[in-house]
Amino acid sequence: MQVIITGKNVDLTDALKSYVEKKVRRLEKYLEEPITVQVVLSSEKFRRIADVTISSKEGTFHGSEESHDMYTSIDKVVDTMEITLRRRKEKIKETRHRGVRPGSGQEFVERPEPVSNEPEVIEERVEAKPMSVEEAVLQLDTLGKQFLAFINARTGRMNVIYRRKDGNYGLIVPE
Repeated sequence: MQVIITGKNVDLTDALKSYVEKKVRRLEKYLEEPITVQVVLSSEKFRRIADVTISSKEGTFHGSEESHDMYTSIDKVVDTMEITLRRRKEKIKETRHRGVRPGSGQEFVERPEPVSNEPEVIEERVEAKPMSVEEAVLQLDTLGKQFLAFINARTGRMNVIYRRKDGNYGLIVPE
């Protein structure tokens, strides 16, 4: 791994250089050789900015973070890059596990499931709680569901609230 450290309006001390190299070495396990890491540390008024660009045979990755302290900026950008590279490595491992080579254009193609002639009814039991319409909207957003059956606290009757395609909410009130 080749690490190139550049400073703009920053005094690059040996301690700062060794800190950057130590932190960047954590990223080495997510990439294959050859790896070139370009780190640019800059200072603008009260902002301390750390930019990291990683070039390897898998591609080029870039991250940038800023804070009031240079060491904090370095920590943040390395953590961000580590998360990105870890997710990428897990995704590659998952596609290889499924027998698909990355870059083949088949990563997101799902195999069709056998089609049965009759639809299957899947029963799901939920407890319908009394709540207002506003509470039901909040519950719908919190759960991330498309619809929610609830007992309207005002009327005492079963209602269904659902998310419409236009972004609004629909309320089904049986009579």
